[in-house]
Amino acid sequence: METFQFFYKNRRFLGFGLACTLASNFGQTFFIALFGDHIRTTFNLGHAEFGGVYSSATLISAVIILWAGRLIDRVDLRLYTALIFIGLALSAGTMAFAQTLMGLGAALVGLRLFGQGLLRHTAVVSQARYFSKTRGRAMSLVSLGFPIAEATFPALLLMVLAFMNWREAWGWMSVYILLFHLPLVLWLLKGHGERHKALEEKLAREGQTDTLSSRTIATDWRFQMIVPASLMGPFMMTGLFFHQLAIAEAKGWSFELIAASFPAFAAATVISSLATGNLVDRFGPGRILPFFVWPQVAALMVLASTSHPLSVPLYLALGGLTTGASTVLLSASWAETFGVRHLGKIRSLTSSLAVMSTAVSPLWAGWLLDNGWAVESIAIGAAMITTSTGLLVMIPARALRKSRLP
Repeated sequence: METFQFFYKNRRFLGFGLACTLASNFGQTFFIALFGDHIRTTFNLGHAEFGGVYSSATLISAVIILWAGRLIDRVDLRLYTALIFIGLALSAGTMAFAQTLMGLGAALVGLRLFGQGLLRHTAVVSQARYFSKTRGRAMSLVSLGFPIAEATFPALLLMVLAFMNWREAWGWMSVYILLFHLPLVLWLLKGHGERHKALEEKLAREGQTDTLSSRTIATDWRFQMIVPASLMGPFMMTGLFFHQLAIAEAKGWSFELIAASFPAFAAATVISSLATGNLVDRFGPGRILPFFVWPQVAALMVLASTSHPLSVPLYLALGGLTTGASTVLLSASWAETFGVRHLGKIRSLTSSLAVMSTAVSPLWAGWLLDNGWAVESIAIGAAMITTSTGLLVMIPARALRKSRLP
């Protein structure tokens, strides 16, 4: 009941964050992959060639995020958001009309940059910055846009493709983003000027200055100890998801079993996100941070130890617990470690690293599989790496518990 009251009281700004996370899924891997066969056929690409183009586009977007992500600290949120949605619409339009491989690459860079990168970044930074004591709850609620989209977008797209071809679908998505989603988020930000003025006055009283450089952040021992753990979720789960058919074949699982087990991942992500948000608000991120990677370690050990059909939803659910907790917990940790004034700069660094990790992990896992590594051996090695990051993060977590910013 308390969560519903919180949402109703802050419905416009939380709605803004939720609208951003929903729209970010136009640039997420799961959504673009739904067009994979159409794109490969149209541009005469093999699986490896399309994967190479996609990974290259992802890496380029990660580099740009380093610069574009920090602008949210200086540019009015309304203008920043509008420019991102315009960029996303133009990228969807480019996908609709691309005739060359260069055009396809440009469209993919834009979709990954404005969708998967900057809209997610905007949603998380805005909630973490303008909420304080209820920061965790706010981020957990807006993060629901990801599982909602994962559950609904594929079915909606199938219905759309029954009436038009894939290029027309991207064209109409471009129109939808410009004529509906952009006006919606700007309407939800009505009155934001007063909210931002109140925040600036609060930061001035607290003495949070605008002098923290990217170099200072990157060389801070707390940042260096938290980042490895923060990358394990996207790195490991992307590698597993990208090669899920190869893993299923090695384990003797059917495609239908894999598909039927994914709701366990989505459900665990939602539950973990909401629970983590409330725990962060109640106890602070320092008390929760030491525990968030261990469900993923358990997921990898399940994958390594058994091929029983029930292990599929179990390992996916365990992975979902870490995925759901990470966005809320890590952003709250950055806010309490460095303050909210520099959140854009901090998350531009972490987002860029996370995007790079998701580009590298399919290549890493694919190389191991191609060179004869068993799925079980890969999972054990991944569990050992994740365990080491979980032990490392305990040190900054202790420092967070000792000194909390309001």
